[in-house]
Amino acid sequence: MIELRRVAVVALLLAGGCQGVKPPVQVSGAGELRPVAVVATPVEAVAVPAVVEPVGSPVVASPVVASSVVAAGPVAAGGLAPLSAEQRALLLAGGEERIFSKREHFTVSNEYRHDLWFPYLRGLGGVYVGVASDQNYTLMAVAGSEIGYLIDLDRQVVHLHRVYMALIAASEDPDGFLGRFGASAAVRRETRGLLEAGLSDMSERDRAAALEFVETNREALYEYLKAVRNTRRGEQGVTWLADPALYQYIRQMVAGGRLRPINGNLAGKTAMATIAAGARALGQTVKLLYLSNAEEYLYYTPDFVANVRGLPADPKSVVLRTIHDRFEGWESCGDGDRRWNYQVQPLVDFQARLGERKNTARTAMLARANEERVIDRVARGVSVFKSPP
Repeated sequence: MIELRRVAVVALLLAGGCQGVKPPVQVSGAGELRPVAVVATPVEAVAVPAVVEPVGSPVVASPVVASSVVAAGPVAAGGLAPLSAEQRALLLAGGEERIFSKREHFTVSNEYRHDLWFPYLRGLGGVYVGVASDQNYTLMAVAGSEIGYLIDLDRQVVHLHRVYMALIAASEDPDGFLGRFGASAAVRRETRGLLEAGLSDMSERDRAAALEFVETNREALYEYLKAVRNTRRGEQGVTWLADPALYQYIRQMVAGGRLRPINGNLAGKTAMATIAAGARALGQTVKLLYLSNAEEYLYYTPDFVANVRGLPADPKSVVLRTIHDRFEGWESCGDGDRRWNYQVQPLVDFQARLGERKNTARTAMLARANEERVIDRVARGVSVFKSPP
């Protein structure tokens, strides 16, 4: 169960802001990471059907091979077009791990300043790969991602993505979505009906688990999502529920069949390989890999190294990670988020460093990068790797 006390803390912090944080500075030198101006980009609203083809469960299909490339084209000026049936099959092809965490379920985010990353995300497009819950929607929408793989070790988090997607499809705006978690008997019946239809492709066991989770945590989910909807920096909403344009972008991704929640381990043998193969088959590169603080809990094992190095990337691809300020040298933003340092690293640089045997874990990798003086502290709580030459 999600603790209401923790949700109340989240609400207070989301309502805060970082005082004295300057906009990220431009890093000098050709090929360096350069933040893009933070400008709200409206997304043209589109009519989204109340019920869309369920997404997220793996489809039994033949393995994706490099020769089977069906490019998911760039986003059209009027918005995101639905994937073709062939593209959709490629997105859903391949297996996943089946993992159900017995530990705490990280179904709400404890990171409150994703907007500190926005200057580095605008216009990235391509394929998005990210762990954890709904904060992925904010990052995908800001980046203009065209395909989204939402991977998590905990099957309950994957179930929650499916829940959110079913309700997003049926909700025209953020307030309509939030209202699906209301407490009245009529709202609960309607929401359950939408979820039973939207999750109809899931096994009976998984569907029952998802429905039970929503019913048990309805109040906590409502309070958390309300806080997300109310998150602003000045007059600008900075989350997928606070900025109507970001919500409409995610709604287009759902309607277009462009999202796949996938149960998997970053250091596993199946799910990450599925993601890499799917991106290649769709003729795309992974432009954004969001790790949150998952690296605190793993070593750079041969499987993890192979998984990350196997992702198709290009010089514009980035890794986003958060580093707890209990680790020496990684200060947090301060007001608004007294926990995390928000870091950006070129994905090709990360892939190269993973090839060095001495980099056995995040701590070792960052220590060497600091010795090389390749990480700039561009603002309080924001650190950026210089792009490799």
